Amino acid sequence: MFTGFENATVVKRGMCKYDNSKEYEVRIIEWHVMYGTGDYEDPIEVCDDRNIECYYVFFENLIKRGEFNVGGGGFLTIEEATASVESKVTVEWKTNQNCTVENRYERNF
Repeated sequence: MFTGFENATVVKRGMCKYDNSKEYEVRIIEWHVMYGTGDYEDPIEVCDDRNIECYYVFFENLIKRGEFNVGGGGFLTIEEATASVESKVTVEWKTNQNCTVENRYERNF
């Protein structure tokens, strides 16, 4: 699990392969805070935390299965989060767990 996101809603899941052999999972979660950089030199919309629906990407640890401790960033839309994942890795999205409201499920992240 990733500290601070224990009760997040997983809205999209997919499988990736490392070196075309070892599978690992990627998850996109919905969250209620877009965390800022905290750097006073950044623009306020980037510097400060914002209470807004947003999405975070997490990748499964290749050694410790079930741990999602590799972050892939925060995004304002699920489309941005999906595009970011797809620009970095080849992913096969699980179609029965897409981001539609009917298919969302709560689970410990």
